[in-house]
Formats: sequence, C-alpha cells, structure tokens
Amino acid sequence: MGDGVDDPKDSVEVGPRIALLRKHRKLTQHGLATLANVSYSLLTKVESGSRPATEGFLAACARALGVEVAVLLDDSLPETTQDQRLGKMLSRVRTQLDLYDLEPDESITPRPLHVLREAVRGANIVGQAARYESMVPVLPGLYAELHAAANTWTGTDRADAWGLLAEAYRCAHTVGIAAGYPDLSLTALNRMDWAAGQSGDRAPALRAAREYLRVTAYLRKRDYETCWNLNAAGRAHLEGTDARTPGALIASGQLYLGAAVLAARMGDASTVRDYLDEAERFASRTGEDLETFWFGFGPTNVAAHRVITMIELGDYSHAIHLGEFIQFPRGWLPTRIGHHHFDLARAYQRLNLPDHALRHLHTARQVAPGQARRHPHVRGVVMDLLSTSRHPSEALTRYAAWIGL
Repeated sequence: MGDGVDDPKDSVEVGPRIALLRKHRKLTQHGLATLANVSYSLLTKVESGSRPATEGFLAACARALGVEVAVLLDDSLPETTQDQRLGKMLSRVRTQLDLYDLEPDESITPRPLHVLREAVRGANIVGQAARYESMVPVLPGLYAELHAAANTWTGTDRADAWGLLAEAYRCAHTVGIAAGYPDLSLTALNRMDWAAGQSGDRAPALRAAREYLRVTAYLRKRDYETCWNLNAAGRAHLEGTDARTPGALIASGQLYLGAAVLAARMGDASTVRDYLDEAERFASRTGEDLETFWFGFGPTNVAAHRVITMIELGDYSHAIHLGEFIQFPRGWLPTRIGHHHFDLARAYQRLNLPDHALRHLHTARQVAPGQARRHPHVRGVVMDLLSTSRHPSEALTRYAAWIGL
C-alpha cells in the first residue's frame, strides 16, 4: 500500500521481471542491491513476490538495470491510442500526488543533491518539449525520492530538496493542463505550493510562480475574476523580496505578462501596454532566462506576449507584423515556440488567410507535436478553417485527422 504501484498484479509480477532482467545482466541479488542502493533483504522479498515494490524502489532498480520503469511494470505495450497510454501512466502520478502526506519510503536512499537537481531539470526539459509520454513514467519514482530527501536531509540541503520537489510537482501540472486533466493540474499545483512553502529563501518566488500557473489554468475557463485574485496572491508572496531573492524578478515579470493577457481579454488596451512595459523592465534586468520556473522569461517572451495581447485585442495585422519577425534564442522552450506559432495561426485565420494559418500550424506541429495535437487553440483554428472552407485542402483535412477531428 502507500507508495506501492496501483495494480496488485504489478505488485506480484514485478519481482520476477526484476529477477529476469537482473540475471540477463549477470548480476547477483547482492550486485543489483548495491548498484540500485536498495536493501538486499527488500530486493529478495520483492523478487519473491512477498513484498510490493514501492515507486522509489522501482525507479532505483530501473536505473540500475538500465531500463524504463514501464518495462518492470510490463506497461510498455501499445494500447488503443496514445492518449490512453498516457492516461494509464498518469494513474501512478495521481497516486503519488494523493499520498504526499505519508511518511517517506524507507527503502529509498536518495541520490546526491546535484544528481537530483539534474533529474528534475531533465524532467522539465522533456515536459517543455511536450514529450509527455517520456516524462510521465519518471515522475512517480522522482517524487518518492525527493520526498525522502526532503524529510531526511538537514540544513540547506533539506530546503533545496523541498524546492526541487516543488519544481518536480510542476511537471504534473504541465502534462495535466496540456493533456486535458485539469483536476490533475490543480492537484499538482497544490502540492507545488505545499513543497515550496518549505524551501527556505526560494519559497516566495516559487509560491508566486505557482499562482501564475494557476492563472493559466483559470484562463482556459474564462474565469477572469479568479485570475485577477490569483495574480494578486502571487504579488503578495513577493512582497519584501528583491533581486537577491532567488527567482523573484522572474516571477514578478511573468505575473505582469499574465496580467497583460487578462487585461487584453477584457479589452483594456491602455492597461495592457502598462503591464507589458513593466514586464519589459524586469526582462531588461534578467535577460533571457529559460529555466527559472520554466517560463522562458526574458525579452523574447515579452515580445511574444505583445503578439498574444494584440490578437486578444483584435489587432491581427499588427500581431502578425511583430510576430513574424521574432527571433527565438537558441534552446528556447519548444512549447513556447509552438504556442507562438499557433497564436499567429489564429491571427491569420481571423484575417481569412488560411494558407498562412496552416503554415504556422504545421510549424507548431514540427516544434512540439504533443502540444499542438492537444491544445484548444489549435483545435479551434482547425475547426474554423474547416467551417469556412468550401473545399478543404488535403493538407488541412490531414491535419484535422491528426488532431482527432
């Protein structure tokens, strides 16, 4: 129970799979236990089926054996659709999010801080590339390991572990909001705030970042009053901070960008300009920062948000004029680039230029296919193009089929 896998069948059968792979790699039980940094006694019990395998144990053995966790769970066979496979993977993430308040898994010996930091960074990189099927299997074991570190380490390492756990929880929000699981997204953001509150001097900006992410979730619901309240809550977390507070400038600037989009949704062009100018002031201090909170905050993101707000205000020609000439920095987040291209597709569609709209939809697909296939803006543009075309092109009908229309 607790941190174990969801399906009782897996708890029984995962042991023989571990044993089979161990023998294939010519490892003794002592050898695998040493490589995985797990208890020899526990390994023997799991292999015999007398003890369930916890998420942390599974992750440690998978790393030592050089396989994905899905292989140990026999969860790697294709199902009917890509979305069904992702949904099945997410059930284990939900379990870890639900069991956040239990005692840490005693079978886990957390890896060193610098290794965990790189693991969290890697998960976020994959998530920001919209490669959700690669990111999601990693999360349950990573959550269990970070939870153990945060509860057993001391001093600044402990606070850093809590901060990393908050960043890792953000990954579940990333896939939840993208794949149409808003309940998962909001649960992950609640856990992010819980962990962030224990992260020392990183807490104010992490908690503010979490409020910005909640704004993006409620924007999809068009609940603007709640969005304004969340934006204000984010600013409240940053009261008393300065440039020395880790992440404070990034969180402040991103909250201004969120406020600009909200003002644009309400048709207030003058306020939009004020908020964008404030965000630009912060961006001039931070420069291009891709990885702090994975917002990709900086001058380029401010420019991209100028395009978004022009579109929301109905100024499609100016949005296109600015948007077509934005140059993305090397290594910029694929999902941010993809979002920019389907924003431009929206503008072209509104101007009744379907070929240009489809060109940007194809670019969005090339950059971040997992995002483009699921995002409501993409679906909306494609549906509009289909409805306004008397004879849809073959390219458009293929794209529509690809996103499931």
